[in-house]
Amino acid sequence: MHDQAGNDRTGWQVEAERDAAMAAARKGRPDRAGMALRVLGTILLWLMAGALLWTGILLPWGPANCDYEQHAVCGKSTLDPAMAISTVTAPLAVLVGTWGAFSRRPGVAPVAWTSAVTLIIVAWTVTMGIANN
Repeated sequence: MHDQAGNDRTGWQVEAERDAAMAAARKGRPDRAGMALRVLGTILLWLMAGALLWTGILLPWGPANCDYEQHAVCGKSTLDPAMAISTVTAPLAVLVGTWGAFSRRPGVAPVAWTSAVTLIIVAWTVTMGIANN
């Protein structure tokens, strides 16, 4: 019996190779508990990013009676970058973190998700620090 490539193999050999390839593909997939953990981690990441984005949008940046000598955020040259911190960081962290949560790359994926969460926390701290000054 010849297979499609012209090799002499019997039917059971072809089936055994196919079964071995399918088992190897299943080995890289997470189990149900692992997938549930990834989904929960992604939901947490999206909620944190949404809170960061809305905080950056809704916070009062530079009040109308701003004292330019006391507050660095009063000027337009510092107000725009300060507002851009949350606007840029939240979507970027969501993209990187979602990819990291569902990627099968063992070395890069957990680092990507952890970096996304850390990025959101740092951006949150910086945004709140600027808003409180």
